This record gives sequence, structure tokens and C-alpha cells, in this order.
Amino acid sequence: MRTGMMIMLALMLVAGDTTAEKRKKKQEKPKGAEVEKKGKIQVVRGLQGGEPQLTDERGVRFLCSGPLKGELLRLHGHGVGAWGVPGEKKMMTPTFKVVRYAITDAGGGQKPLVGVLRREGKRYQLHHTGGQVTLRASAAFMRRLARRVGCKIWVVGELDGPALKAYKFGWLNCRLPKPIRPRKETTK
Repeated sequence: MRTGMMIMLALMLVAGDTTAEKRKKKQEKPKGAEVEKKGKIQVVRGLQGGEPQLTDERGVRFLCSGPLKGELLRLHGHGVGAWGVPGEKKMMTPTFKVVRYAITDAGGGQKPLVGVLRREGKRYQLHHTGGQVTLRASAAFMRRLARRVGCKIWVVGELDGPALKAYKFGWLNCRLPKPIRPRKETTK
């Protein structure tokens, strides 16, 4: 009976060690592997102007870098999920090279649609990964939106079939041949 208990105890110890090893391997990511971070973007002062900083759910801060840095600068105060690779420290803060992201909160818990704004006749269409929607809004809102045709934007609104009743938007990336300038208002 004593031998049986010793064998059982030895098996439990071995099983426990392999379970701990499996958990440790699961937590360790190979160097250069893509990881996900969720949090809020804040623009902070940096060496070359503003720097996007992601504060994750645990309160840890990361300076964002990579090809999407310019878009992240336009998302001050927004909640995002970002995927990328951790990097070296910059200004005594860890860095995170963002390779893709999704806006999870555009204020008030609202998740926006993100896509490229196109004009087709008198209609404005948002072409996004799930397809396209026609945008409807007030005349003043549409005039502001008209200056962003061809840009990557985010829009918040209520879906009504194939249309989105938009009430809030922001632009992320605008690679137009001419810069966008405000219209000159003429008074008579």
C-alpha cells in the first residue's frame, strides 16, 4: 500500500511539472512574434513632435511605431486593439511596432466603421472590408465630409439597411495629390 502511494505521488509530481512547463511555453512568445495589445491611444510629446502612446488594460504604456504611426496620431483618446511586435525602449518607455489595428471605441463606447470614402454621383459611399454603405447625414456634415473623398476615414452612425446615418467621423490617412483646404465662404 505504501509503495502504491509513493508511485501515485511520483506520478502527480511528474504530471504537475509537465503542466507547469506547458503553461510556461504557452506564455512565452518567440522573438519577433506578433502580439495583441488593447488600450487607449494618447498623443504625448516626443523627440520629433507628437508620439502615439498606447496605454494597455494593465496601465502599461508603449510608444507606437511603424508604418501606421501617422494614423495612430489621429486617434488621440480612442480605444484600439493593436497587433505588432514589441521593440526596444525609447525615451525610457517600451515601444510597440504596430502592423495592424482596429478602433474599438470612438468615444462613448461607439465602434466605428473604417474605410475609404468615395463619391458616386451625388452619393457618398464608405468602402470597408465588409462591403460598402451609403452615408446619409445633415447638409453641413456632408459638406465637411466632401473634403475627405479618397481618404481613409472612420464613421459612427446608425445602420439603416444599406445606409449609415452618420453623425461623427474623423480621417486617418489622406493621400490625395492636392492638400485639402477649407472652402472660402463668400458673402454678398
